[in-house]
Amino acid sequence: MTEGLTGGEKQKESPLPEMNRKVLWLLTGTTVLAVGNIYYAQPLLNEIAASFQLLPSSTGTIPMLSQLGYVAGLLLITPLGDVMEKRNLLVGLLLASSIALLAAGLAPHFSFFLLACLAIGLSSVLVQIIIPFVAFLSPAKDRGKNLGAILSAALVGVLVSRTLSGILGHQWGWRGMYFAVSAILLVLAILMGLYLPKYEPTTRLAYPALIRTVYTLFKTLPKLRAIAITGALLYAALSAFWVTLAFYLHDTYQAGPQTVGMFGLVGAAGALSANIVGRHAERIGVRRVIDICIGLMLAAWLVFLNFGSSWIGMIFGVLILDIGAQSATVSNQTDLYRLYPEAQTRLNTIYKMFYFCGGACGSALSAIAWEHYGWRGVCFLGIDLLIAAYIWEQTWRRSSYA
Repeated sequence: MTEGLTGGEKQKESPLPEMNRKVLWLLTGTTVLAVGNIYYAQPLLNEIAASFQLLPSSTGTIPMLSQLGYVAGLLLITPLGDVMEKRNLLVGLLLASSIALLAAGLAPHFSFFLLACLAIGLSSVLVQIIIPFVAFLSPAKDRGKNLGAILSAALVGVLVSRTLSGILGHQWGWRGMYFAVSAILLVLAILMGLYLPKYEPTTRLAYPALIRTVYTLFKTLPKLRAIAITGALLYAALSAFWVTLAFYLHDTYQAGPQTVGMFGLVGAAGALSANIVGRHAERIGVRRVIDICIGLMLAAWLVFLNFGSSWIGMIFGVLILDIGAQSATVSNQTDLYRLYPEAQTRLNTIYKMFYFCGGACGSALSAIAWEHYGWRGVCFLGIDLLIAAYIWEQTWRRSSYA
């Protein structure tokens, strides 16, 4: 089965470099900052729209293109982590991200800005290479602890990125925010080139064959496809909220990007809960946890629909929305990695491709719903996506490959 799924790639022995505290902190810090690349625009959509004289529906293409660029990077770049020297690959992607963010900040018109967003998404997949790299570098006794640190950094980075963006955007404008993050990633690229150990890959496989193995895994494992579709629907429901939050808070409370970004700190509780859920998912039952997560996210959208005009309602809704979403992601990946442990990086590639395609669709649809139907339209969109996720879950579990 191994050869049939992975294309019979050849393995060679390679000395494993040693993980130390300095390297772990460097990779953790890089993860926190780089994972937020495709989310930095979300608290600033009002300001970006005003700068380019756009309607809200047009700004929905910003997160959509960033997420689609990420999907393309997952397919075309992430598998290279199995066959290329990882330090050079990571440094190159950090430099590419820095340049793309700088281009976004300098964008003279909206079409150029959208191209920069696509490039930002494409290069931001370096986080999906860092995660397995940490597993490779860590001795067995520290592997779980080190992976926990990196996965927590990724979850926190997604949420805190909105807070950082809101603060920097409030102080320096949306262009200044992009310039600042670009400079930070450039510094990280230099540090990574200096301190990250070289790691020659153990797999020798031509690039076309490598990409074919991703398709083979997708075709051969029906449960993988089922889990990925659930993840896509859940992330679509999450993205629908974060893309329109800036517009809703501006219209309802006259709140600026700093206030929008602060909601990221509320959602950071989701990252903490995700670690707890991950430790107990096997005991409770992974798919049962997914049902609970769908219920939490659905409850959040009902809170937004009925109590979104109050600060308490919004804060409580954000809290349970992100707890549900982040816990579902950890649970889905727990189930996913059991399918074929020898190809976890590529299983993750497929899952994340679906995940961010769902996010792109949720971003685009929510912007349209906001423009035509307002906040109630966005809430009903989120509710519909979660109902679809629940129906899909119950349907595929009853099928022959559950």
